[in-house]
Amino acid sequence: MNGIVRVQEADVVSRLAELDLSRETLISIVKACAAGYGGCTDNDPPNARGFETWRWGVRRAREELRPAGWEKDDSGNYSTVVNHNRQIRLAIMNADDGAGMPDRVPLNRAKKGPNSEKVATRNDQLSFPGAEFWPVPEADELKKNIETYSTWHLCVHINGDIVRAELALLNGFSNGFFNDFVEKIIVIGEGDWNNVGFKTGPDDDFGPELDFEIARK
Repeated sequence: MNGIVRVQEADVVSRLAELDLSRETLISIVKACAAGYGGCTDNDPPNARGFETWRWGVRRAREELRPAGWEKDDSGNYSTVVNHNRQIRLAIMNADDGAGMPDRVPLNRAKKGPNSEKVATRNDQLSFPGAEFWPVPEADELKKNIETYSTWHLCVHINGDIVRAELALLNGFSNGFFNDFVEKIIVIGEGDWNNVGFKTGPDDDFGPELDFEIARK
């Protein structure tokens, strides 16, 4: 594990800006993941929490980023949000307790398949010195070669009241699991979740605000 780890706030904010992202946007996505997780009960199927966490994360990522010029993409059944100008994709990943920990590699909770292995391989290729100087295709050609982009994962770990998250450029892959990273940016570290602000009011509700008029009969 020799990747870059970004923890200090100024470094985190600066690096995220280079990716056309912000900590506030990523925290909004994590909140949606937590809401999906919290909406499940013991009566749901065993994999419901994992699916709902991921589903709400993908949805919120698209709600946040598409207005800013990102595009949704589901090619190869790999649901991401794509930034063609930066040549990057953002994916949501349910992670183990390594997420948000500077000295750990975030591991995916569920075993992944060929698409994730391709992502790890491509990220590894782009991590080599000089990769940034490779020829850049024209804009129209870029949209046909999304698999050549680097793919960042918002790795979210939720276990009851414990929530941590990081944005990671994962590159190691073995037996269905990511096992190394090129770079990781801590978004919500250990103990930070208690300090994340939660607004009260209609913005917290995923549905429309309803007004009721009560009349005396």
